[in-house]
Amino acid sequence: MKKDNINLLENYLLSEKKRKNTSSKGLNFIAIFLITILLMSAYGLKLFLEDQGLKDSNQQLNAYITDPTIIKKVSDISVKQRQLADLKEILSTLKSLNGAFDAMPELNSIVLDKINSCVPPDTKITSIDYDGQWLTLKTISSNYLRPSEFARNLRNTDFFEDTTYYGYEESTGKYVGTVLVALKVGN
Repeated sequence: MKKDNINLLENYLLSEKKRKNTSSKGLNFIAIFLITILLMSAYGLKLFLEDQGLKDSNQQLNAYITDPTIIKKVSDISVKQRQLADLKEILSTLKSLNGAFDAMPELNSIVLDKINSCVPPDTKITSIDYDGQWLTLKTISSNYLRPSEFARNLRNTDFFEDTTYYGYEESTGKYVGTVLVALKVGN
């Protein structure tokens, strides 16, 4: 007999080792497969729950967007924005008009003082008509030279844009003169 066959324990341990190696490989593959399926299922469940949350959120947003009160508010805001743009345009137009009005001549105390300083002796101003730029001045005097002297005095001040003398008329021993004076822009 040979000695190799006598030691059964070694053969048994060797055969057990082979059997464990082959059975543990199969178990390892099964365990990896089950763990992979479990992880994929958990990830799929997570994605499913997120999808449901997004669908619910999307439904809420659609309900909000299609809500008639919200649509009315949005249209009201659009109208208000257009009105605001129109008001801004009107404001810029008004500002430019105010600039033009500031440059327009105006009848004030300075102008009246300048006119009064040009009135010759024994002459009175009977009326002043103002149309926005032109002053029509009517004077009365006992001397026929005074109306033309008044017009010359106004012209010599260089305070007015233009001075036009229309002569005089005699009325009951008095001389009524008419002078047209244009105010300078900015005065």
